[in-house]
Parts: sequence; C-alpha cells; structure tokens
Amino acid sequence: MPTPATTARMPKRMFALAIGAALLPGCASPPPSQQKLSSAYSELSHATPNYASIMTAADTYLAEQPTGPAAADALYLRGRALEEKGQRDPASPQKDFADAFAYYTQAMTRNPPPALEGLIHAGLGNTLYFQERYTHAAQELAAAHQTLERDNDKAWALYRIGLSQQRLSQWDHADATFAAVQQTYPNTEQARRAAEHQGARAFYVQVAAYTHPTPADTAVTDLKKQGLPAQRFTQQGGGQNLQLVRVGPFPTYDSAHQTKQRVWSKYQTATIIP
Repeated sequence: MPTPATTARMPKRMFALAIGAALLPGCASPPPSQQKLSSAYSELSHATPNYASIMTAADTYLAEQPTGPAAADALYLRGRALEEKGQRDPASPQKDFADAFAYYTQAMTRNPPPALEGLIHAGLGNTLYFQERYTHAAQELAAAHQTLERDNDKAWALYRIGLSQQRLSQWDHADATFAAVQQTYPNTEQARRAAEHQGARAFYVQVAAYTHPTPADTAVTDLKKQGLPAQRFTQQGGGQNLQLVRVGPFPTYDSAHQTKQRVWSKYQTATIIP
C-alpha cells in the first residue's frame, strides 16, 4: 500500500501569545467577549485547536463591538482559524483560504498594533500562497518579515518568500532567499528546509510513495503508458527506504500543475515539488 506522499504543506505558524495577553490590559475587568478573544489566542497554540470556539469568540466580540479596540484581533482570529482549517481539512480548503483572506484584509483596516500587523501580513501571504497567487504572496510575506517581532516568525516568512519565488520559476532569487534564511537564522527548522529547497531548477509531480519497489514500478509503468516521464527514486525516511514515484521535470509550475490534475483521479496523494 502506498504511504502518503511528502507534501508542501505550510508549517504551522508559531504564535505570539503576548498579543492575546495584551487584550487584558490594566486592572479593570474587560468585557467577557474580550476575555474570550484572549482565550481564543491560547486555543490556537494547541496541537488540535477548536476552530469553532475560536470563530465563535471572534463573532461574539464583533457582534457586540464591531469597531471596538480589539476588532482587529477578532478579525485576525477569524482569518487565522479558517487558514489553519484549510490546511488541515480537505473538505473545502479553497473556500477557507478565500474567507481567511477576506478576514485578514478587514483586520488590516482596523488599525492593528505593529505586532498584530506583522501577523496579519503573514496570514495574507500564506492564504495567497495557497491560492497560488505567488507574486502577491511574496509581497505580503516581505511586509511580514519587516514587521514581525519574533525571529521564529520572521524566519518562516522569509522561507515562504523563497517558496513563492520558486513557484514563479525565479530560481536565482529563491536560492538567494534560502541562503539568507540559513545565514540569518542558522540551526533552525526553517534553515534546514531552505537548504533542502536550494538549487532546484525544475518541478516534479511526486505521484506517490511506497514502502516496496514492486508497486512503485507498477505505477511507473502505468504512468509511462500515459506518455508521462515517470521515474522511481529511493529515499531514506522513517527508518525505511521509501520508493518515490515522480513525473518530470517540468520547467514551470503551471505545467507541473496540469500533470498533477491529469493523474489526480488515480493518484490522489500527488503533490508538486519543490
């Protein structure tokens, strides 16, 4: 049986809980709806966040105080919950990303403080990336990199700029960005991933990953019968040699995407790399 293919899923963004704490300033007791927003920020740090409760907290605040002092936070939380839901739930990801983008855009109009502004730019960049709007994604992520406060968040933003540049076939720019990630944020997960992506000059469709060569060779034969340039690669992973079936190379992301759509009905774990 095939194992799930390695995907380019965006890593979960680390989160500054200090923003949630900032919703409860001073000694005066804030309204319950504002307290719920602070709890919603904490919820996002969980391994499996309760998106429904996060969105309910945001909606409650916006219903009571649509232009209140924490309106930007509520709109951001609404967008953030939808963005992460889109990454985790395959039911309707593109609708989730589109809705998340709309909430992030609204949040940006509510005069967010600098720390929150950086996170909103990152959210806009992420959702644009998932919508395959890579030029605008890189622009938003560049704004995020300039305004985010934590190095960890800044490193993710810079790494994702490199991913967007690769999808645009801007290979030299992408390599320079990935080098900057490794130089500025050494010994991090972002630096490790950047090193893995550096040097690419073409796209492949990774159709599937198998634990044994025989089904992988069967898949290669099937794909070649369809006129596709398929190959099997061996990769060490999880204590075993995975047999990866890839089609390519393709000079542009669009051509790789077309091939992915072509094989999707039979190989639904197919993903585009890098």
